[in-house]
This record gives sequence, C-alpha cells and structure tokens, in this order.
Amino acid sequence: MELSDKQKMFEKVVGMETAKLMGLEFDCVCGQTHRIPIKHLSMKPDAVADVKDRLRKLGISGKGAVVYDKKIESIVVDPVLARLKKGGLSLERYPVGDGFEILPPEIELSKKIADRIAAAPGGGGVKGGVDYLVSIGSGVVSDLVKYAASLIEKPFILLATAPSMNGYTSSMAALTDRAIKKTLMILPAHGVFADYGILMKSPVELVRSGLGDILSKSICNADWKLSELVKNTYYCSLSFRITDKSEPLYLDAAEEIGARTEQGIAALTDGIMRSGLSMTVIGTSTPSSGAEHFLSHYWDLIALIEHKAKNFHGVQVGVATIIILKLYDFIRNYPVKQSIDLEKLKQNYPTEADVRSFIERRFGLYAAGVREEFLKKYLGWREKKQEIEGILDRWGSIWNELSPYIRTVKPIEEALRKSGAAHTFAHLGKTRDEVIDSLRNATLIRGRYTILDLANDLGIMEKAVETIL
Repeated sequence: MELSDKQKMFEKVVGMETAKLMGLEFDCVCGQTHRIPIKHLSMKPDAVADVKDRLRKLGISGKGAVVYDKKIESIVVDPVLARLKKGGLSLERYPVGDGFEILPPEIELSKKIADRIAAAPGGGGVKGGVDYLVSIGSGVVSDLVKYAASLIEKPFILLATAPSMNGYTSSMAALTDRAIKKTLMILPAHGVFADYGILMKSPVELVRSGLGDILSKSICNADWKLSELVKNTYYCSLSFRITDKSEPLYLDAAEEIGARTEQGIAALTDGIMRSGLSMTVIGTSTPSSGAEHFLSHYWDLIALIEHKAKNFHGVQVGVATIIILKLYDFIRNYPVKQSIDLEKLKQNYPTEADVRSFIERRFGLYAAGVREEFLKKYLGWREKKQEIEGILDRWGSIWNELSPYIRTVKPIEEALRKSGAAHTFAHLGKTRDEVIDSLRNATLIRGRYTILDLANDLGIMEKAVETIL
C-alpha cells in the first residue's frame, strides 16, 4: 500500500539526523501539527567555538547574562567565558548558589534569578539591562534559566556541561513547587551547544545518570500508550520512533559511555537530545516520564521528608526502569480474567476521603501538592469498576498494542552494568520495603495513568512485588 504524504513525512522525520530536526514543523498522521521551535543544535568537539557566530545568525546581540552554579565556576565556567569574551561577546556573570550546597530545582529560585537579571543596571523596568541569557550547566541550571528567561521574555541559549538529562532540547522546565515536580511550558531555547570536550570531563555519575534516564524511554511510551488504551488520552507514536532510532547506539556504547570516551559521549548526547525533542514535538513530558520516573520522584520526596540524601535522578531512573519492566512482564503474564474478583476489589477500593487522609499522614507538609496531583485521576468506585471491566474485556488486545514498546530486562541491565552504573535497588541504598512502599504509593504524586495504577487497580501489586523484588 502506498504511503500517504503525511506518512511519508512522518518516516522522513524519524530518519532525520538530530541536529537537522531543529526548526521543523509538519502535519502528522496523528492529526496534529508538530513543531520543534529550537533554532540550532550543535553536538561536536569544540562546540563552544560555534557560539559567537551562531548568536549573530540568530539575531541575538547586546549584553548576555551568564547563569551557572558557583561550584563549577573555576573548573568549567572560567575557561568557557574566557573564550567567549575573547571572541568579543559582552557577558555578565550571575552565579547561583554558595559553591558548596546542591542547587534546589525550585520555581522560587528561578523567579529570584529572573528578578535579579531584570534589575540589572540600565534596565528601566521589568525587561532589565540584559538582552539574552546563557546557561552554563546541566539539569538544574538549565531548567532554572529556561523558566527565568520565559518570565522576563528574553532569548536564551544553553551550554551543556554534562550529558546527565534530556532537558536541553525540551520546551519544558522541570521545577519543584511545594516539593512536587512540575513540568512548566517555557519559551524554547534559541540554541543548544553540547561540546564533547566539556562533556567528557563531567563527573562519571552524571554521565551514568544520563544513560539511566534515556534507558527508560520504552517504558515512558508504553505507559503513555496504556493511558490512551484505558483513559482514551491523546497518543502519537512519533515520540517513541524518535527515541527508538538512537537506542541501539547508546546500548552498544554502554562501556564507552562509562569510560567517557568521545564515541560514548557522542552516542549518549545524541540519545538525550532526541529524548528531549520527543517531548518538545508533543508539548508534554509524557513521552519521557512514566512509572519509572514516578518512583524516582517519590524517592526524592521521601528523602526530603526524612531528611536523607538523594541519589542522582537518572541513576535512580535506571534502576527503576528495571523494576518497572519486571512489573510489566508480571502483569502481562498474570491470569487476570481468572483471578480478578470485582466484589473484592470494591471492598478494598479507597474512598476519596480515605485517599485524602492517607496523603495527609504520609506526606505531611507536602500533602497539598500530592493531593492536587492524584485527584486529577481519582475515580469513584462506579466509574473505576466500569474502567476495570473495559480493561478485562480488552485484555488481549491491550497487550498486543503495548508489546512493541516493552523491552526485556537483560539489555537494560547489561547497559547499566557495563557503564558502571547502579542496576539494583541495593546500589541506591534502598531496602526491599522502601521499594515496595514506592510501588504502592508513587502513583499518588502524579496525575497521569501508568502501569502502577493498573497493578493497584487490579489488586495485584502485592502479588507482583513477591515476584519482581
């Protein structure tokens, strides 16, 4: 059968080199028009050398505000700024943090950065005396700058310092509000620069974090597809196809990634950039954040409540990916039609009052944010019963549609092991009981439907944990 024009364009987009996707706009087979508003992406050795000329081509001039974590000032920022200023760029420093403590990815901190830049001398009001922003950093700094630039309506560019996450090419900022991670729509970056020479010198745990983060993408898309099948939410396979193209490259390069060779860093960088674009084309974080991210965010929240140290997000995501893949496999092979008792499920199903009470006890000061998220998807028993009946009626077809997205555990586990990354919950310092708690309750902190909801709604989570942990 001959492909339609939209199908041909879809396949062309999927096959395009990552940097050539910038500025793309096309009508998709899903019925929506997809856009990538980022104008430039440079991924190569010495990408910093491109900055001055690219700013000129982008029409950006004047004074730039350089935002960075003070911890990396002498190691990374000073040499980069010396090169950029030698090229004639007018840049002012806006360091963040005290040089010792970990920067919090908080909305309030981003607002403070925006206010500080807006109050620059000669600003004459809200717009400030700065013409554009430059982020030199990785996840937290990039998100702080993206949101700050949007608040004061200034163009910005991102200079990556570690291949630790996928947010560089995302049109969203992931920041916390009352300890709950929020995905905020922002103005797109004008340019993203990933200099392999800089990235190869980044701490190995940040590199492993980037690998752990992108290894989760099949689950993210399986969860998104599951939501479409159960909740009738919007779904487009473009995001999965964009990330799927790069998966064999970073799986094969896992050992090189752990060794931080140029080959490994190049494969990983391409993977994280495509992952960020998979969110940008859709306008939501869903293609890159599923149940495995829920576990990681839940662990972070509990660490905050219990005043414990956190692990790197992507390192946690890598381990959580293995756990959720095992959960998918367990549920797919579970004899639900012979085992599910709707009357028993009704007896155990929590009322909204039950949920509110539990959230208040479990999350204390942070209960309001959790409650707001979970109540987006909470259903009373009558509606939930109808939903479960529909799932049971279509059980076989649901799994037929999910199968293309679900990976086996071994390649993921092997990639993490070869890179030297954590690949068991014990490597994260987690106990079995802590992981069980997260599998039961992580679904509370997000309003999206995932495999965690399916396991809990069918009443088989307890049986699952006996097998997968």
